[in-house]
Amino acid sequence: MNEIDEIRRQMAQVRHDLHQDVSSVVSGVSEVVNEVSGVMDWRSALRGHPYMLAGAALAAGYLIVPRRKKLVELSQNSLANMVVPETFTWKKRFRPVSLAVELLWPIATQAVQAYALIWIENRLKQYLHVGPDGHGLDERYGNEFQRTAPGHLR
Repeated sequence: MNEIDEIRRQMAQVRHDLHQDVSSVVSGVSEVVNEVSGVMDWRSALRGHPYMLAGAALAAGYLIVPRRKKLVELSQNSLANMVVPETFTWKKRFRPVSLAVELLWPIATQAVQAYALIWIENRLKQYLHVGPDGHGLDERYGNEFQRTAPGHLR
């Protein structure tokens, strides 16, 4: 029986060591996941370094936006000596695709804006629990609807 007790003790020790190894690996992985999510979260970078990001945005805007063209003022003498080249005029062609885009673009942008406003309004109503008549959902219907429907965020 002494050998059996020794084998059981060794098995228990192996299980204990295995459990500790697994828990240390899981905690290490969760730390790495938290660290990576902190690095990938742009809001944490904004909270940590707001002035640096504002400066970088200003520098990028300064480099991206084109400079103004300098206006050259001409005197009367230089105007008299200038030769005026022939002006090139574009022939206007009928382009049905560009015409359709020019006509439909304002309608499409208005439709997208209206859809976005309705979507935002519905999300706010769900978040604030407001019914169509302006009263809260719990006041009107009682407390029988405590759970949300599947697929709806609360």
